[in-house]
Amino acid sequence: MQVARLAGGAFGLNPDLTPIQADPAIKKILVVRYRFIGDTILTLPFIANLKKHYPEAKIDVLVGPVSGEVLEHNPAINQLIVFDTTRFHKYDSGKGRTRSLVSYLIEIRKKHYDMVFVLKRSLTSRLIAFASGATHRIGYVKRGKSPLLTRSVPFDQSIHEVDSLLSVLEAANIPVIDRKLEAFVTQEEVGRVLALAPGLPSTRGAKQPQRFILIHAAAAHPDKLYPLANWGDLIDLLLQRSEITIVFSGDKQDIAIYKSLKQIVQQKGHGQALDARIIDLSGQLSLRESLALYSLLDLGICTDSGPSHMLSAMQTPTLTLFGPTDPVRWGPYGDHCQALYREDLECRPCHYRKVCDDRPCLTQLSPAFIFEKCLNILDR
Repeated sequence: MQVARLAGGAFGLNPDLTPIQADPAIKKILVVRYRFIGDTILTLPFIANLKKHYPEAKIDVLVGPVSGEVLEHNPAINQLIVFDTTRFHKYDSGKGRTRSLVSYLIEIRKKHYDMVFVLKRSLTSRLIAFASGATHRIGYVKRGKSPLLTRSVPFDQSIHEVDSLLSVLEAANIPVIDRKLEAFVTQEEVGRVLALAPGLPSTRGAKQPQRFILIHAAAAHPDKLYPLANWGDLIDLLLQRSEITIVFSGDKQDIAIYKSLKQIVQQKGHGQALDARIIDLSGQLSLRESLALYSLLDLGICTDSGPSHMLSAMQTPTLTLFGPTDPVRWGPYGDHCQALYREDLECRPCHYRKVCDDRPCLTQLSPAFIFEKCLNILDR
């Protein structure tokens, strides 16, 4: 069966009642997911299962500037199209001039996609799908149905984001075979990291019994931040084990956080020996090089942030500290990962609608509790 292309899209169809078969005529697919780092990398299981169902199709992904880099070198993806119309996130700013929405609508129309998946809930993303002229346009809606889509999928925020994304595939009758979250790096990217920090292992576990633990203390939203004093207490406990080396990573805007953190740890009596026990790569790595770094480490301890998902995608055991946000939806994904939070607080997750002044969900999350979870992983 050949896929019929309607001039303005398949407006007259009601494909919500019609199964979408694995049609060999579907040759080009667009996935719309221009979001932040964590949101973008959590799309990986969706893309992997989509490629397994349409192995001969070319799959393009519309991504945000910078954040889209986490999908590079993925064998399932044909092209990343950078969508750069607005800049309002400190970790996701493009270079040069922004582009107009109209320019993207024209560009995507010319690519003649057969199928478009909308993994955002915005009107703009649905307009992009409709303007593509694709016969099949499947995606999220907040409620009801959208005339811009041929198949509307209700958004369920009570489940993990990965599972929510995969539900869009299932709504298109595409089977979910594998839920593994996996990103890819090159030897060249690993080599650039090792050139900056030759003390790191060339592969995970290559310097046993030494253990390399990432501390990512930064976050885009201030309410997600774990107090630096608590981080200092945790690092102090970790450094009491002689085989542990601490690694810092972060954006250039985060350098000051790690400088303060090192000063706090120094005051706990580690002194000049600290330089040999902490590898500070904050502000020195690109997003791709950060992924490469995470592939070498034994454990990552993070705020609820993009690096938490990057670590889990590199199959690195990950502990993520949660305060106002929901670990059910945004926890690090995979059996090798854990979300840590105060289970006794009825006010959490408050989703930033806090009724407190001192954020007990994080300020009272014990460093000793986190340390115990670290030992459970390291001693396995």
